[in-house]
Amino acid sequence: MTVDKLTPQDILGFDLDGVLIDHTENKILLASQLGFQLNPEQTRSDIIHNFIPWESAQKLKDLLYNDPLYALEPALMSDAVEALTALQNQNIKYFLISRRHVPELAVKLMEKRGLCPKFFNEANTYFVSKREDKNTKAVELGITRYIDDELKVLDVLTDVKYKYLFDPFDSPVKTDPYPIINSWSEFQYLLLK
Repeated sequence: MTVDKLTPQDILGFDLDGVLIDHTENKILLASQLGFQLNPEQTRSDIIHNFIPWESAQKLKDLLYNDPLYALEPALMSDAVEALTALQNQNIKYFLISRRHVPELAVKLMEKRGLCPKFFNEANTYFVSKREDKNTKAVELGITRYIDDELKVLDVLTDVKYKYLFDPFDSPVKTDPYPIINSWSEFQYLLLK
């Protein structure tokens, strides 16, 4: 994959869950409690409903993001802090746009994992309701590149020039026309100087 490197003129946007926060273990645990077995590559947010019934996937999602027992436990994706530090060191402007419906739990988790206030604060963190709202916010912020773990989100980001699918497990889903980023270390290799 050939990708142009980020420049100080670029403005990067990315999602929180599945991009910075790794919910893999909790998704596997919660699916098991609901009577289903998932492999890591089946846990990406936009494909999980292919492996467990829609209602169960919605219940899993509700527990994952809204129950403090699960919502405050996930780890960061490997090398995320190093990548964020590199973005800061290269003066690349970035924003987080999340569809979390309970932002307070998301912020508490980011604080617990050292993302707030070092990398994120009220000036560069936004919570929206719908996929389409991510595009509206991206336009407002001038975002030129966006990273998400859901193809349907990337599809609605019609005003963002470059879009990347974050997929740490190389899930078996066709992603044309979006380049895949499998890790934050790969992000640094592909997009940073």
